Amino acid sequence: MRPPVVLTIAASESDGAGGLQADLKTFTALGAYGASAVSMIATITAHEVHGTYPLPAEVVRGQIDAVAGDLRLDATKIGALGSAAVVDAVAAAVRAHRDRLGRIVLDPVMVSAHGAPLISAEGAKALREQLLPLVDVLTPTMAEAAQLLGRPLATSIEEIREQALALQAAGPRSVLVTGRLLEGEDVVDVLVHEGGTDLLRAERVPGRRVRGAGATLSAAIAAQLARIAEFDRAGELGEIGEAGSEDDMVTIVASAREFVASATDNVQDWRLSRRSGGHGPLNHLITLDKA
Repeated sequence: MRPPVVLTIAASESDGAGGLQADLKTFTALGAYGASAVSMIATITAHEVHGTYPLPAEVVRGQIDAVAGDLRLDATKIGALGSAAVVDAVAAAVRAHRDRLGRIVLDPVMVSAHGAPLISAEGAKALREQLLPLVDVLTPTMAEAAQLLGRPLATSIEEIREQALALQAAGPRSVLVTGRLLEGEDVVDVLVHEGGTDLLRAERVPGRRVRGAGATLSAAIAAQLARIAEFDRAGELGEIGEAGSEDDMVTIVASAREFVASATDNVQDWRLSRRSGGHGPLNHLITLDKA
């Protein structure tokens, strides 16, 4: 039996902590085969973004066409795209191959962990107008949700929920807004889906500085969706509910969040950078460590 297959359309990040490198490691850790279409080259380290270089739109489109035309894809994850031209190309490719891409998860990457912009204003507008109506799951941060809607940053859980519902109305069946920027003892993520709204809580760890958590979370969601699609029988994977049940997306997201939390918790002893400080990577090797 073939493994679940997931395509990531994302930036190649030089230090391996985020982007398609984080996606591919996540897919492997969760038992899925990963394919990729590079959207942008990003020279990034734990300490800064040195430069971002979106690829020509036709190069990005050509990669997606090739993969979608050959591989049996069960899910697709879209990450940083960098420019309006690349967003246009990806949206056109999604429309052309929609029945071959499986469930689509969009992580609308706009700003790096260092605070550097990763997409132009025109690109952000294209994301909102062209890609949101085409995807199944959207996973913005609070800041990205506000930017996509042209609204101020939410200041309460209720405002996050309102923004998540507004984004859901633009097309995605499920929207997960991560709430790290909201003050409080716990980090509260808000998930709106076809079954309603759920608040997902996690203990806040002061002083923790990691990069790639957002990419890993959306990649883990895509991997879980691919596992369901590949087996084509929700309810037989143990942790997923009966086909069509309202708790499927809640369970999938909760499982993805657990993977991110474990990958974050188990990286304390890593010393990869020659310099102190900065934003370190997650430990995507945790499933190998437990083998």
